[in-house]
Amino acid sequence: MKRAFVLWCFAALAWPQTHERSAGFPAYQKANDLFVAKKLPEALSALEQSLKLDERLVPALTLYAKIAMSMNRFELARDSLERALAADPEAAYARFLYGLNFYLTNDLQRALPEFETARRTNPKDPRAALYLGLTYESLGRTSEALALYETAASLEPSADTYLIGARLLSLLGRLDECSRWIQGALRMEPNSRDAHFEFARLLLRKADPLQAAVEGERALALTTGSVTDAQIHYLLVRAYRDNDPARSARHAAALRALTNR
Repeated sequence: MKRAFVLWCFAALAWPQTHERSAGFPAYQKANDLFVAKKLPEALSALEQSLKLDERLVPALTLYAKIAMSMNRFELARDSLERALAADPEAAYARFLYGLNFYLTNDLQRALPEFETARRTNPKDPRAALYLGLTYESLGRTSEALALYETAASLEPSADTYLIGARLLSLLGRLDECSRWIQGALRMEPNSRDAHFEFARLLLRKADPLQAAVEGERALALTTGSVTDAQIHYLLVRAYRDNDPARSARHAAALRALTNR
């Protein structure tokens, strides 16, 4: 999962008003503003002040965990989230992040019950639905995964969510449905490199190499996305192979140049 998508998970939901009455809440708010501004050392300093005033303040403990996870300090994040959940076992966002911590360290068996609990606690959170679906898909439970992707897309439509669903549908050979999900991604982000690339891959599978080449060239001209130039050049080699060997050869040369760096 690309970094920008993981950071979407770090946008906290509104906290209950009970937290706002805490002595440490103003310092937490300052820390959160600093985190959004990507001033992590300053955010950590403000969090330390917040937690000195209230060591059980769930928003501060959760933000501390988010900063630790953004620095790949997963054990530190886990400890902070366990403290948050000990203070409030019903804190759905802390529960979700606890599952995400396990997910990002490839411990799906421990991530699964945390995402399930987060989903039950807050059914309106699209992140819990999406990551529970991703976990189900990784465990081979594809029907449940698709249902959750649909739920996530209905709660908060995003190009990334549509592409996740499209890729699974492609793997399952459900190409018409896959096409609809890709079109959903393109409606959300018309200049998404990833969406045009996935559309090109789908068109190749549907034996339409000429249109696949058009979509592949569009993807190559765009920069917003996680698909690499090498992936696109490889696709274009295949798309042009039978109809335009010269262009196929040029993309093959570009691909070799990238891989020989």
